[in-house]
Amino acid sequence: MADRRALGPESDQQQLLAEIARQNKVIEALMNRLERNAAGDYRTEFDELQTAVVLRGEVRRRTAALETALAENELMTRQLRESELKLLSVLNQPLVGIATSVDGKFTFLNQKLADIFGYRVDELLGADLLSLVAPADQPIVAAQLSLRPKDEAGFLDQTFRGLRKDGAEIDIELHRSVQTLGQTAIATSVMLDISKRKRAERRAEELHALLLEQSIRDALTGLYNRRHLDAALQQAFDRCRDDGFLSIVMCDIDHFKAINDRYGHPVGDHVLVLVADRIKQRCGDDDLAFRYGGEEFLIALPGRTAAMAAAWANALRADLEAEVIGPSPDRFQMTASFGVACFPQHGATHADIIDLADKALYAAKRCGRNQVRTASLEPLQDALIRRPEPPVGIAALGRR
Repeated sequence: MADRRALGPESDQQQLLAEIARQNKVIEALMNRLERNAAGDYRTEFDELQTAVVLRGEVRRRTAALETALAENELMTRQLRESELKLLSVLNQPLVGIATSVDGKFTFLNQKLADIFGYRVDELLGADLLSLVAPADQPIVAAQLSLRPKDEAGFLDQTFRGLRKDGAEIDIELHRSVQTLGQTAIATSVMLDISKRKRAERRAEELHALLLEQSIRDALTGLYNRRHLDAALQQAFDRCRDDGFLSIVMCDIDHFKAINDRYGHPVGDHVLVLVADRIKQRCGDDDLAFRYGGEEFLIALPGRTAAMAAAWANALRADLEAEVIGPSPDRFQMTASFGVACFPQHGATHADIIDLADKALYAAKRCGRNQVRTASLEPLQDALIRRPEPPVGIAALGRR
């Protein structure tokens, strides 16, 4: 103050003006700073407000999407749970055995499969399918399984003899598929115990075979019947048509009506059975014997010429003549007459050969019975002809 007063009034005024100007600049600078600060704070709050509004909208949108996803996930979870229950109900049903395997080893199996083979489930986990196959069928099943590459989808339907824990063999029907998941080939097997069905099928086949056999066999003698003759002879002729022989021998029991009339039908049936038995004894594996009708028999001899067939017939004639039938004093002997014809010597069809053999038979009857005749204008050699007196006990019965 002493200094300002020393300067004088004019100097003081200048200093005051300069101070006022400086203060004004300071104030202006401060105001400018305040204005800038105020303006800056306003923009920041607005930006935050705007960002908050945007974020809230995004949060709401994402929340809604999340809620939708959660609802869908819950639905999917429920559906998966239901599917799992359904799958478990299928896997654990008591009708068929189900198993999965990797590298041939069981990784899962249901109780039914274990029951089929008589094991517990834990005993079969890790076991090989072939261990459940009977030894005789193992090579076949193994070969079939090897046809399915492990890295390719494949399907297999097969039946085999299974082996139970107790050693019993059962019939198994297998349905198997292979699918690849990633690098792992998983085989799914469905197995059924078809033992009862197989037994029924085998029994049905046996019955069918029995009925078929009965339909072509004569009930009394067991020889083939007339119904089977045409088909059987046609097959025999077809086999020997190119380079072979087939002879037909017709046989008729002499005085058979008289035997029936005098001794009764039971004795007559006994005679028919006896003749059939002697024919069977003389027949080979390829020969065919038929009861042609009544007391007549037809024998087909593949591979034999007429002379060979005549010799065969004469041997049978001797067998029958040697038979003594019935108790004393009613015992009697029987005889039979024979006619022979041969393909291709005497005809081109089996009907022709039968007709000629039948004519030769009745020629033998007309010439005295108990002999063999061939389908020829000339009689057989003397060694093949036998014309004895009627057998004991038959002389008074008359001639047929």
